[in-house]
Amino acid sequence: MKSSNLVWFLFSLLAGFLLAGILLLLNNRDTGTSVKIIPAPTAMPIKVFLSGDIEKPGVYELPPSSRVEDLFVMAEIDTQINHQYNLASKLYDGQHIIIYSNNSKLNEISIGNYTQININEADINELVELPGIGETRARDIILYRESNGFFDKIEDILNVPGIGQSTFNLIKDKIVTNSIRQ
Repeated sequence: MKSSNLVWFLFSLLAGFLLAGILLLLNNRDTGTSVKIIPAPTAMPIKVFLSGDIEKPGVYELPPSSRVEDLFVMAEIDTQINHQYNLASKLYDGQHIIIYSNNSKLNEISIGNYTQININEADINELVELPGIGETRARDIILYRESNGFFDKIEDILNVPGIGQSTFNLIKDKIVTNSIRQ
């Protein structure tokens, strides 16, 4: 074989491979769906209403994992003199915190001769003090709260399995949802 024929042979062979590769790519298109990259969602801030014996009452916007201490710092409330408040207590959206100057408890509001209990913060011992709520139902309330988040209003306790309208009627004047534990 002459060298010019060899060059043409190699050129033809290379052109054939190139043409075959192009045809293969054109006929072998991926039929899958395209992937759309979306940035991770940013957690929405919570809003807490702060009122009472303070200089700057109002609605404060905080990150979702905020604590009472964070709110006090934002509202410029001296955390060193306010030891009657649990600064580590978690805040939740829509919460109303009232600052009392007379060292009143915030999660228990006296009404008549009984105390209201915050169902968003109460432990088993506090919940069993409610009429019609035994240890099992108190555990159910805490489990529901941990699984579904805080109760927005006292009527939301009706979503806890085993708590019906008759039990709710017994406890509705004895429970609250919008205060912090001391």
